[in-house]
Amino acid sequence: MYSAVKLNGKPLYKYAQKGQVVDREKRRVFFRSITVLSFAPPDVTLNVVCSKGTYVRTLVDDIGLSLGCGAFMTGLERVRIGDYRLEQALSLGELAPQAADGGLPL
Repeated sequence: MYSAVKLNGKPLYKYAQKGQVVDREKRRVFFRSITVLSFAPPDVTLNVVCSKGTYVRTLVDDIGLSLGCGAFMTGLERVRIGDYRLEQALSLGELAPQAADGGLPL
């Protein structure tokens, strides 16, 4: 429910903030890999490689439901989107001078 996907022109998170649950259209997503990076109960750190449109919060919720114990996220870090990787990213401090000069690399 906490998603920017819109239903009747309104983001789902707006319904969720009011405690409303609405039927949502199912999406087909693909997982190339799900790897456990660390396991220190009750905490688990995963690396997930998935298709666009995947809501990792929903994956975590589904894992918790399957285990019968519930689950929630305490953090999420996107390290890649398409061909762009986190190590290629620039900080705001690095972008500011380029923006001031009127030129940003494309």
